[in-house]
Amino acid sequence: MSARDGLSREELTAAGDFILSGRRESGGGRSGSLATLEQLRAATSRHRAGRGARALRWALERVRDGVDSPKETRLRLTLVAHGFPEPVIGLPVLVDRGTLLLHPDLAWPNLRLVLEYEGVMRSITKGGSPKRGSLRGQNRQATDGARREKFEAAGWRVIRVTADDLGEELDAFIERVRTIVAARRAELAR
Repeated sequence: MSARDGLSREELTAAGDFILSGRRESGGGRSGSLATLEQLRAATSRHRAGRGARALRWALERVRDGVDSPKETRLRLTLVAHGFPEPVIGLPVLVDRGTLLLHPDLAWPNLRLVLEYEGVMRSITKGGSPKRGSLRGQNRQATDGARREKFEAAGWRVIRVTADDLGEELDAFIERVRTIVAARRAELAR
């Protein structure tokens, strides 16, 4: 797709998610939203016959509040496109014997299953190229690992998701999710 073609339906959805959700701030709060769903509907209605109107309507049906990143939007849309039920965004989950509240990126509460998108943290070398394994990246990995352990200790299964899972490894990722969902259903049915 060229820039002249405009944004894809998925990109429009991610933009709408950001407009509704605002930005996550340190401490877990959010900045105010840039518009309400009603305002987005009104804007879409004003452009109902214009270029890209069909894509806008498609995206508007899929815009959700509480989304933290375009990658989370893409993950949610990908799962739904592959026949999975729409996951809940930012579901409050009590962990640490009920003393701590975490909000996973996405969750299927009936399966006690969470999906956590894990971005790669990189620092920049003097030459301007990304450097893997930075201290910031190591701290992020430790934090992600601790969150995973807390979810699992509270009886939730965690599916880690990376950029590769939504790119060149998509087919393998979808099959992995299908296998985990089936196993989780069987496990919880016992």
